[in-house]
Amino acid sequence: MVRKSGGFSVGSLYSPAVAVPRQRPRGRRRGWIIYWALLGVSVLALAAGVATVLTTGRVFTEPSTSMANTIRPGDVVVVARTAQVHRGDVIVEQQAVPAPGNYVRRVIGLPGDHVACCDAHGHITVNGKPLDESYLYPGNAPSEVRFRVTVPKGHLWLLGDHRRVSYDSRELGPLTVRVVGRVILVWHGGHLALLQTPQTFAADGLAPASRGTPPTLTGAVVAMLACLLLIVLVITGVVCYIMGRIHRHRKRARPSAVVSRPAAPPPTRE
Repeated sequence: MVRKSGGFSVGSLYSPAVAVPRQRPRGRRRGWIIYWALLGVSVLALAAGVATVLTTGRVFTEPSTSMANTIRPGDVVVVARTAQVHRGDVIVEQQAVPAPGNYVRRVIGLPGDHVACCDAHGHITVNGKPLDESYLYPGNAPSEVRFRVTVPKGHLWLLGDHRRVSYDSRELGPLTVRVVGRVILVWHGGHLALLQTPQTFAADGLAPASRGTPPTLTGAVVAMLACLLLIVLVITGVVCYIMGRIHRHRKRARPSAVVSRPAAPPPTRE
């Protein structure tokens, strides 16, 4: 006779072997948690960088050769929105005459400046200080047109870097324009260039040597770094996923581990 307890036979509580389910190692789970956290941070950083660029800057494409070689036809320029400019800045500006539109030119003179061409060495002078214009298109002279003017209030003296083809203040005189912003980045043929204040303006005290980092530039850098990190994370995730599938497939081909339990004791007879 088999002794029963609570309606269940004692013998039914024993089995010869029980399969042990395999569990994912803690280290692997922790690695995936870190991976998804990094992926989420990268997406947020990319979104924040793009939003900063869109709200504080604008993007234009240069169609002409008037600013070559600094900016060539087809180059994409990133502009930081600002109405405050300094001598030496490359700006995007809008003018009403003679042909309305957006133009890219370099600021040479501000209101009140005395701008002249040329001194004994062939340099343009601003308030009597000569400019060493290393940014000019190769083979171009600073100007083949002679001028001597004091820039009126509310006007700018603007010139292109490709002086032989640029239609600028030498023909139009001081210009009344609406400044769209300052060019800070130029994308040309897969190469990204940062535009800074030319040394000649800083050395002569005509412009500050340091302008600080505009939010548009910070946003662009953050967006680019986040994009690179996202690419790396996606590639890494795909590789790890494929390797994990291969590893699990190989494990399924092996027999499952079992743990033996002692056999049930013989029933007690009364």
